[in-house]
Amino acid sequence: MHCLYFTHLRGIFMNTGTKVTVGIGAFMLIGGILATVMGAGAIGGAEDWRPTDDIFWEGESGTDSFVHVKEGVGTDLVVFVTDDIRCDDFTLEIQGGEAWWKADTCIDVEGRSLPMGYADDPEGWLHLGTIVELEDGVEYTITTSHDVVLVGWEVIEGLFGDFLGGLAAICGGPTFLCCGLIFLLIGIVMALTQKGNEKTETRIEINQEIDSVKGDKNWYDDASS
Repeated sequence: MHCLYFTHLRGIFMNTGTKVTVGIGAFMLIGGILATVMGAGAIGGAEDWRPTDDIFWEGESGTDSFVHVKEGVGTDLVVFVTDDIRCDDFTLEIQGGEAWWKADTCIDVEGRSLPMGYADDPEGWLHLGTIVELEDGVEYTITTSHDVVLVGWEVIEGLFGDFLGGLAAICGGPTFLCCGLIFLLIGIVMALTQKGNEKTETRIEINQEIDSVKGDKNWYDDASS
């Protein structure tokens, strides 16, 4: 009876361990798939972004004015123009408050004047600089040589964050997938081993009971007396 009890108890623990291992493997496998898919989506969203998706202010060449709103935008505005404009032809002046124009450095690329860092700009657009130290609620007068689109710096930071987060998810996704598969394989091996042990142990217990009955002569002596 004691052997049967401990055998049954060991079987319970082995069964629980197998389920836990398989559960961890399945969880990591699903997590890896979700991380990879979500990471690819985040990177794709950042790459497909255009300045016209998050316009704070849009103006034509010449002089115009706008009132700055800090919420969701920040204190800086990134200036975008279409990529057919030469960097060294563009001019911008800002008046009002303490704001000032921080132009990007122009470089020559195969006869084209482009801003430094142009390779990271969205397709069809160039980031030529940033208007910095804007104050909430203050009206500003802006004069530009070409049409411009202004986008809040906080929006750009959010895009960087989404891209980096997506990249991290894509890098971590395959790791979770591999670990999940390993745990699943271990769980399957444990399950198969457990089934084999259960069959062997049951056969041994039955033989022991039969041997003990055959070896016990008290029942025959009691009946004959």
